[in-house]
Amino acid sequence: MQMVFCNKYFFLNGGTETYLYNIMNHLSARGHTTIPFSVRYANSWPSAYQDYFLGPPGDPDQAHLSSIRFSPANILRFLDRSTYSFEARIKLSRLLKAVGGADIAYILNIYNYMSPSIFHTFKRHNIPVVMQIGDYNLLCPSYSLLRNGRPCTLCVQGQYYNGLKYRCVKNHLAASAVRVAAMYLHRLLGLYKLVDAIVVPCQFMKDKLIEGGFSEKKTHIMQYPVERRQKDRRKPGDREGEGRRERENRRNDKINILQYPVERATEPDKAWHKKNYMVYFGRISYEKGLDTLIGAFQKLNPPTDLYIIGRSYDGEEERLKALIQPHAQNRIHFLEFQTGQTLTKWIAEALFSVVPSRWYDNAPLSIYESFLNGTPVLASRIGGIPEQVQDGITGLLFEPDSCDDMAQKMDKMLSDKEKLIQMGIAGQSFVKGNLLIKDQMDSLMNLFETVIADYKWR
Repeated sequence: MQMVFCNKYFFLNGGTETYLYNIMNHLSARGHTTIPFSVRYANSWPSAYQDYFLGPPGDPDQAHLSSIRFSPANILRFLDRSTYSFEARIKLSRLLKAVGGADIAYILNIYNYMSPSIFHTFKRHNIPVVMQIGDYNLLCPSYSLLRNGRPCTLCVQGQYYNGLKYRCVKNHLAASAVRVAAMYLHRLLGLYKLVDAIVVPCQFMKDKLIEGGFSEKKTHIMQYPVERRQKDRRKPGDREGEGRRERENRRNDKINILQYPVERATEPDKAWHKKNYMVYFGRISYEKGLDTLIGAFQKLNPPTDLYIIGRSYDGEEERLKALIQPHAQNRIHFLEFQTGQTLTKWIAEALFSVVPSRWYDNAPLSIYESFLNGTPVLASRIGGIPEQVQDGITGLLFEPDSCDDMAQKMDKMLSDKEKLIQMGIAGQSFVKGNLLIKDQMDSLMNLFETVIADYKWR
């Protein structure tokens, strides 16, 4: 089978790109041809198809919105990419002609850098489209269902004007206006009706999409697969083959929930020696609730360290550092973005990891990666997280934004090291029994084949 994967980043930026990397390599190893369509940045993975990638809205080294220098030309390009991009359609059309078309397209994160205009191009080439949804961009101008630091659902049923009213995008009127206008345009054009199936990682997100008017029949739940991190990663699709065109008349619902798969370890599990620290790893941004974590840590003042690992956005690391009190200065540490076995070691040797999200976090991949490495999780009870963490079995849940509850649960975990070990074993057993990448990719391929078969009969 020949597949096109669309994502705005083609380098390791976060959970979405980890997912993209894993599935492209796994499917290409099965003999399928995996073709990326992305934006060309200075640190993008090498690809035989990179000449067909879009140019970035800013300079090649400005991958994130906050770092883009908005010259008049960049502003026009950003407006094009945020609303309806003819440039993206032209580039994609050239790619499809060069590779002789495709059996299916798999869309991940394309917002503000590519635009859903590409759905029209795929339909013009008679290629069915499956879309994986990892946040709330289809429902919320700011993607996070968060306003003034609290969950907000004002726009879920189509009242996007609230995003302009409250300046929800970066607290900026013009940026909010562009995003709101784009959402109304996309709905007017019926772009998401062109999507043949939607994949989400949890029931919570599926329920929100249905509340927002999306088809229940088209939406499928598939959890994210997790794979052992390797020391040296090959680029995605290195083992891509010509692919076979398999089609069966299996009928499933059109929207599936696909959980992220976890790859079985290629060598026996090591008995990682736990060290005296807890860890957070992921995006350092306001919605992740790290100020609650720091507040709870300082309130409890445990005889242990806290490591915060990740890339900072919108000056969040500086804001958080200003919250650290003198008695905790030497025990709260910020590390830069880590990858591969270095990050695995930090995860595996931690007593537990912390996911303190204040937004409706859908299904953080960091939870499954913690479980894979025998590390239990302390997480907020919000969004799709309670579907991941079994309270008292693989970790503990606390009320979001509550330093008191979090400090209490943190103390409970630290006071029973034997229970921590049991939780870590239970989490590892769960991901190995349910989220192996092979099984998850079987489910994804079944969905692809069903969508293709349905598309042929229309």
